[in-house]
Amino acid sequence: VRSSAASDVYKRQGNNIKSLRTAKKMTQEELADLLGTTSKSVSRWEQSLTYPDISLLSPLARLLRTAVDNVFNFKQKLSEEEIDTLLNRSK
Repeated sequence: VRSSAASDVYKRQGNNIKSLRTAKKMTQEELADLLGTTSKSVSRWEQSLTYPDISLLSPLARLLRTAVDNVFNFKQKLSEEEIDTLLNRSK
């Protein structure tokens, strides 16, 4: 079970994938077809229920015309709370 803070981090990642996709005026089905996956998979990524397979990260970023770091909302500096959340040390 994820903590509230962890859920927020993962939810932002899903929302970011959706924002990048819709900014490119792509449907979930179009993105899925280009990646060789299903629209259901893309939907699950955007809902933060699952995450793209590591082998899809570079192609996903290229299709969205961004860097992998941007797909996952990478920040150069993290707060202690964000670090704890990502390392599952949140209480």
